[in-house]
Amino acid sequence: MIKILMSILMFSVLTCLLCTDIQAQQAPVDVITLMNGNEMKGKVTAINGNDIKFVYQGEELTYTVKKEEINKIQFSSGRVEIINDVTESEAAQEDSSGLPETQRNLVAVLPFSYLGEGGAKDEKLSKKVQSDCYNLLLKFAPHFSVQDPLKTNAYLARQGVNESNIDGFLPDELCHILGAEYVVIGSILVDYKGTTNYSNSSSESKKKDDGKKRTTYSSTSSSSTEQFETQVDLKIYTDDGHNISSQSRRSFWQTEDAYAVTLQYLIKRSPLYSK
Repeated sequence: MIKILMSILMFSVLTCLLCTDIQAQQAPVDVITLMNGNEMKGKVTAINGNDIKFVYQGEELTYTVKKEEINKIQFSSGRVEIINDVTESEAAQEDSSGLPETQRNLVAVLPFSYLGEGGAKDEKLSKKVQSDCYNLLLKFAPHFSVQDPLKTNAYLARQGVNESNIDGFLPDELCHILGAEYVVIGSILVDYKGTTNYSNSSSESKKKDDGKKRTTYSSTSSSSTEQFETQVDLKIYTDDGHNISSQSRRSFWQTEDAYAVTLQYLIKRSPLYSK
């Protein structure tokens, strides 16, 4: 009889413990959604200036989570507190390679190939022309989104694409790396043609009141101008590798920065242009 009573008592205790555990698991919890989409479930115990204190469900250890890592907190009461907004660009899905999702109507401008005097490459001017082209597209291609060159260059660097190996990538591959529907590829060739010298002389004579003596003044000035021949090439490809524009023009102007006017001329005659 005693054994039966002990068995009933043990069964009752185990049943109570099991029910308590089930109820604890089913009880409402706080849910923290991180900026990368992961969730943390448990109890928010404190919210400070730059971080929060958090205990995972079923545990006792307190964790500290920085606010900059948190998108939102859904409290067990049902209230939702947004800590950091996730913009559309930040929420864009990435594939298994970490590449951005292709965005329709997005145009990315690659660093231009810039060959100066003697065929020497100039990386600084390469980036400058890229930036100039970006600004021109913002002005003359209002129906398209134009990717900031800083983002373009960052995406290229992440995939190991640089000046020395970029020729090994096809346009559609570059579009995929940049998440763009269109990619602009250009080159500038500047050829030094020589220096033109100019001189100018002037003189002045004055007669004194007695009419016998003259005083003569003379001056000579000179200047020189360097002359360049500039050719600009501009190509536009789609993310399927199709070339929709290929233009080349030699600049009328003979200054070293003549590419700017010529580049604007080509953009205004490209499929991206709109008034």
